[in-house]
Amino acid sequence: MHTGLKNRLLACLLFVLLVPMLQQMLQVVKSGPLFGFYPEAPDASFSWGDWWDGTYQDKKGRYLNDNTGFRQDMIRINNQVDYSLLHRLHSWKVIEGKDHYLFMDSYINDYFGRDYMGYDSILQKMWLLRALSDTLAHLGKSLILVHAPAKEFMYPEYIPDIFKVPARTRCNLETYLRIGDSLHINQVDFNGWFCSLKHTTTELLYPRQGVHWSVYGSLLAADSLIKYIERLRGIRMPHPVWTSIEHTQVPRASDDDIALTLNLIYPITREVFSYPAVSYPVSPGMVKPRIIYVGDSFVPIWMRDGLMDNTNTGWQIWQWFNLLWSDDSRDGQKRVQDTDWTSALDKADCVVIMYTSFNLPVLGNGFIEKAYAHYFPGKKPSNVP
Repeated sequence: MHTGLKNRLLACLLFVLLVPMLQQMLQVVKSGPLFGFYPEAPDASFSWGDWWDGTYQDKKGRYLNDNTGFRQDMIRINNQVDYSLLHRLHSWKVIEGKDHYLFMDSYINDYFGRDYMGYDSILQKMWLLRALSDTLAHLGKSLILVHAPAKEFMYPEYIPDIFKVPARTRCNLETYLRIGDSLHINQVDFNGWFCSLKHTTTELLYPRQGVHWSVYGSLLAADSLIKYIERLRGIRMPHPVWTSIEHTQVPRASDDDIALTLNLIYPITREVFSYPAVSYPVSPGMVKPRIIYVGDSFVPIWMRDGLMDNTNTGWQIWQWFNLLWSDDSRDGQKRVQDTDWTSALDKADCVVIMYTSFNLPVLGNGFIEKAYAHYFPGKKPSNVP
C-alpha cells in the first residue's frame, strides 16, 4: 500500500512535468494571450564562446521559461489566487479603488496636482498655441484644443484614501482651462462635461474597468465636437445617429482595457455597457472637412468607431506627434516625422489637439513648437514670458 501510494505520487509528479513539455512541443491546446507589456526573451543561438562564459545557458533558460507550455494559463491562475486570497494585483501602476474602480496611480497623482507644471510653464505653452491659432485662423483654418475626460475627475470618491494624502492642490487641467479661456483659445472641455453628466445619464460614460471613455461616451463626445466645428466654421457635417442601444455585461473594444492587463480568470467586477447601433446619414450640402488630430491614445478610439471615415475627408491622426494614422494608412506603422507633415498641415481645414489631463505636461509632443517654427521661422512670440 505504501509503495503504491509512492508510485502514484511519482506518476502525478511526472505528469505535471511532462504536460507543459508536451504542450510546448505539440501545442495541443491554444492558450489565450496575455495582455499588457510582456516582452518574451528571444531564442539563443549556440556558440562555444557563449557556452563557456555562461551567457548561452542564461539566454536559453529565459527563452524556455517564456515559452513553457501553458505558461499563460499558469500566470492567470497565479494572478487569480493572489487577487482572491491576498487582494494583490499583478499589473504595473494599476490601483483598485473602492467598489472595484480601477485607476492608474500616475493619473491619481495628476488629479491631486503632484505633477503640476507651474503657471509660467503652462502660460508659455498657451501663448505659443494662441499664436499658432491666430495664424491658422488667418489662413482660413481652425485650431481646437480638446480636453478628454479623466476617470479620476469623474470618480474621485472611489480613489483609495491612502492616495488622498497630501491634500489636493492646483492641477494642470484647471490652469490650462483658465489660461485658455483668458487667451480666447477654442477649447472643448469634455472632462467638465462628463463630470456634469455623471448623475444625469443612465448610460455608462466611463467604465470601472477601463482607462478611456466608453464606446458610448466616445460617440457622445464625437457628436458634440462635430457640433462645435459646425458652429466655428459655419458648415453642416454628418453626425453619428443611433436609434437603438444594446446593453450587455460583456465589454467590447477598450471598455475593459485596464482589467485585461490584470490577466485574471474571472472579471474583477460586473457592469452594464452601452453599445449604440450607429449610422452617419448624409444629406445634400453637408461638408466633410479635412482634419488633422494631434493627441494621445483617446484619439484612435474615434477612428475605430468610424468617426473620421464618415465625417472627414483626407483625415490624419498624429498620435503623440509620432505614430501616423490616416484614411489610406491605418496600421500606425508610419512616423509623422518621416512624412511631409507641414504640407499636410497647410492643406488641413482644422487641427484638433486632444489630450487627457495626465498628458498635459507633454501637450502636443512638440507639434505646437514645430508648427510655430514652420510659420514663423526664427521668431519668438512677443508675449511669451
